[in-house]
Amino acid sequence: MRFEYLIGIRYLRARRRERFVSLIAVISLVGVALGTFALTVALSIMSGFQEDLRARLLAFTPEMTIERSDQSVWNPAQLQAQIAAIPGVVAVAPFVSSQVMAVAETSSGVTSYVSGGMLRGVVADNNATLTDLERTLQSGNLEELDRPQHVQVTENGAARTVDLPGAIVGRSLAGDLGVRVGDRIVLISPASLGAGAGGPRLKRFVVVGFFYSGMYEFDSSLIFVSLKNGRALLADDPGLQSGLELKLTNLFDAPAIKSKLSALAGPDYTIADWTGTNAPLFSALKLEKFTYFLVLLLIVVVAAFNIIATLVMVVMERRKEIAILCAMGARAGSVASIFLCEGAALGLVGTVLGVGSGFLFSFLVGKYHLIKLPSDMFMISYVPVTLYPLNFAAVAVAAIVLCLGAAFYPAWKARSLSPVEVIRYE
Repeated sequence: MRFEYLIGIRYLRARRRERFVSLIAVISLVGVALGTFALTVALSIMSGFQEDLRARLLAFTPEMTIERSDQSVWNPAQLQAQIAAIPGVVAVAPFVSSQVMAVAETSSGVTSYVSGGMLRGVVADNNATLTDLERTLQSGNLEELDRPQHVQVTENGAARTVDLPGAIVGRSLAGDLGVRVGDRIVLISPASLGAGAGGPRLKRFVVVGFFYSGMYEFDSSLIFVSLKNGRALLADDPGLQSGLELKLTNLFDAPAIKSKLSALAGPDYTIADWTGTNAPLFSALKLEKFTYFLVLLLIVVVAAFNIIATLVMVVMERRKEIAILCAMGARAGSVASIFLCEGAALGLVGTVLGVGSGFLFSFLVGKYHLIKLPSDMFMISYVPVTLYPLNFAAVAVAAIVLCLGAAFYPAWKARSLSPVEVIRYE
């Protein structure tokens, strides 16, 4: 080992009359450890919330969609087969979507509560694009959307049994309408209510299940029906969205696959992916995460100032030893290396302790859900944690660089000492 490292580590040890200096060094080390601990835990929790929010959004927002630019209804079968052959595409399925009015209907046919909603007509059988929706179902299953539901209705005082299609609605919307599984709702296309529309276009459905995502925007508005029934209700709706939705092997490949789809489909189609659809939200989350990083990094900056004070005091205490080293032939660069070594040692030990304990704490919080949240106020009942190696590496590098930077001024002061002046007067 080079003598600069040996002397640098030795200078951090306390002699009887220098214990105050070593105490300041310990405080600096603890400051670095606390700063990196807080920073790694905050980034892990922020990443956890970001991942959880992304998963909830993509459970009901397609990772990628392709529609005709003129918004017309079209037969996507040929294009669907071509898209399915693209590497990275797990599943492709047609869909229709539009706003509707939902009306709860009693067993006697009398309407009660009314609410607006967003209808989505989907392929219910073996549709891999809906796996996230299936995980949020609290009752029922997607296959029931394609099965006729035998319902007894009373019309003009006479009871009869009819077959009605099924619908799955959000739990909050079901509460607004006052319906349960087995109750009937009437869905009305708002476009058919305008002047000259030829009368309202409506269709009866039976509620066959509820889903709960934890996001009020979806739970209070979305209604899922089979693709056939959705097209039958919305065929003449000018606000109809009709196209293909895609699920990808890696959702972060969406921009690259989007360029392939653009070349394949041509200018008559509009292609959107989740990064563009939710760009403002994810940009805000990214900015918030970066802000947390900068704010908590100030803790490490304060610890770095303590390192400067510690090393300056060490330089003042060791003036005679430094002068003797220079007189014995030590180069100015070697003298500076001694104090750079001290700064690096404080930064490295503090960073290892802080990042290591931060990783362990974050792992335990994520695995055992140690921090609970009130489920009636938040989307989840515990604090989510995601461990990204890049976050821990960035914190470690930033902390060590700051501590090394803090050692430059004391190192420069040490290398600038004149051995002749020091030996003459001291």
